[in-house]
Amino acid sequence: MITTENTKKKLTIRDVMTIAAMMVLTLLVSGITGPLTLPVPFLYLYVCAGLQMFLCATFYLVVANRLNKHGVFIVWGVVYGLILSLSGYLFLLPYFLGVAALCELAMVGKNTYRNPVRNTIGWTIWGLGMIIGNAVPIWMAWDSYVAQASASGFSQNVFDMQINMLSNPWNMALACVITVILSVLGCLFGNRILRRHFKKAGVIG
Repeated sequence: MITTENTKKKLTIRDVMTIAAMMVLTLLVSGITGPLTLPVPFLYLYVCAGLQMFLCATFYLVVANRLNKHGVFIVWGVVYGLILSLSGYLFLLPYFLGVAALCELAMVGKNTYRNPVRNTIGWTIWGLGMIIGNAVPIWMAWDSYVAQASASGFSQNVFDMQINMLSNPWNMALACVITVILSVLGCLFGNRILRRHFKKAGVIG
């Protein structure tokens, strides 16, 4: 009986595929919100990450509540880090794996992936990792970052504001606060969606 229970709590290949499917949706959201906010540097640098956390919180909550297994954030971090590694930023894989490990620490306990408060804490930590992670390529590989960012349509104004944000701790703190607020609001909205639709449809337990 104990062996069976432990087996149920281990992530399976099917679970990983479920996580990957939801991550595809989050990447689509990122692919849309990034270009849309890029023309307004403040929105792109200070709000975009939080906006993505708000819009994608429901995708994460579906996975968390459906699987209710530890390791969800680890898979999330590995997949996301691998995708960024394909862009040439290999150092982002261990970075996001570290962020995912912190998220998993916030989820220690039984049935925490179905606990709205604990999910909000874990998702908010991931959001902070995202906004800080935007600065990692600048610190680690400036020349490569400039080349890729320029090819993506970054203006000099964006570069200047980005450097100002990273050099001023108060500006970075503002970006983190915005991300935290939007991450929390995203989880509040996502949990409401889950209660009204997904649970009734039997998608989650």
